[in-house]
This record gives sequence, C-alpha cells and structure tokens, in this order.
Amino acid sequence: MKILSKVKTKVGLLALGLIAVSQVSQSISQEQSPVVADTKPKPDARFDHTVREHFFSGFEGDATELAKGMKICEEVLAKEPKHAEAMVWLGGGQVFQSGQHFNKGRIAEGMKSWQEGIKNMDKASELEPDNIGVLIPRAAVLLPASRALPATMRTPVLEGVLKNFEHVYALQKDDLGKIGEHPLGELRMGLADIYRLLGKNEKSRENLESVIRELPDSEYATEAKKWLESEPKAKLVHNCIGCHSK
Repeated sequence: MKILSKVKTKVGLLALGLIAVSQVSQSISQEQSPVVADTKPKPDARFDHTVREHFFSGFEGDATELAKGMKICEEVLAKEPKHAEAMVWLGGGQVFQSGQHFNKGRIAEGMKSWQEGIKNMDKASELEPDNIGVLIPRAAVLLPASRALPATMRTPVLEGVLKNFEHVYALQKDDLGKIGEHPLGELRMGLADIYRLLGKNEKSRENLESVIRELPDSEYATEAKKWLESEPKAKLVHNCIGCHSK
C-alpha cells in the first residue's frame, strides 16, 4: 500500500503559485483598511513570511528546512493554540512527511502523520473559514497529494480542496482585476485542474476559457488552450508558472 508515494516537488511548486493569491489578497485587504498609527498588526497577518521559505525548501527535499518551518509553527501554537495559519502550515508539513514515510514502507508512521496533518488543516479552516492564508496552503498541499491516494480516499479529499478553491474565488471575485497575472492564473488553472479531476468538465472548461479571456497573452493562456484541445480524460497536471519554478 503506497499512499502519497508521489508527493514530491509538485507540492512545493503548486504552493509557491497559490500562496501568491493569498499574499496579494492580504495586500488588497490592507489597502482597503484605514491605517492607524502605532497600531499593532495581528500576530498572524503575515505569518507566511516567517515560514514559507522553510516549507518550500522542505517540499523540494530539504528535510532540515522543513523541520525548521514545522518547529516555528509548533512554537507559535504552544503560545497561541488557535493560531490558524501556524496550524495549517504544520498540517501541510505533516501531510508531506506522510508521503515520505509511505515511500520507505513505514505505513503506520505514514498513516499517523497523514491523520494528524488532515486534522490540523481541517481545524485551521474551521477556526478561520474566510482566511485565504489558511485556505490556500491547505489546497496547495492536498491537491497534488490527492493524485496519489487510493480512489476511496481521493474523492473526499478533492471535494474538500474544491470547497477551498471556490471559497477563495468567492472572496476575491470583486478584486480579480487587482491580484495580477500570476495569482489570477494560478487560481484559474487550479480551479480548472480540480474540476477536471472531479469530472466536472464543463466547469473546468469555463475556467480555462476565462484564463484565455482574462490573460490573453500569457503562458497561462497557452496552457489553457492546450487543455481545451485535449480529451477530458487526459492526464493533465498544472504546475506553477513563475520564475521560482523554472
């Protein structure tokens, strides 16, 4: 039984792309809020800045960096048990580690790590259901992880990821023109990818057509056209398009 045996660098690439959506959304939100001098920001306002490089390096194979990122999350949670962003990043690291355990035949350890990771990510989204800084990291880890799951486990995970994607879209639909080519392209292609995996081909097509319409001269549009020309059952995978993934 090899669950998550293929969870490797694609987790990091997708996360890199989708986290951009979260970062830009937070910036837009800050622009729309009045600035008050000497006001202390929320502790988790830019938590991703603290841990993301550690996790991205970890997802690309650097176990030491992953351990550093997870330790930061654990230390924050020891002081603030309901810190949703620390919780979701820790959960993402645990899910990634579960794949490593399964790769080495450590089934019991893999299942434990998977269950702990899912529990942390689910709890984080319950605590802050409208926080894009929680929704995006959860989706960025579970979408590529779902590809390696047995069929009986895959659909429930995909449906949960779809809820994350759709909610992120709903939260940002009035600001799509502000978030920029990269985050918009990643969000649209992410939606197209998850809809396709769930057999919702018409919804996938709608997002691919939106990519071509909204980002006509981009690499995203080129990819979207190729997807539209392929058969619905073709095994297509979107990886982040950006300087950090080349």
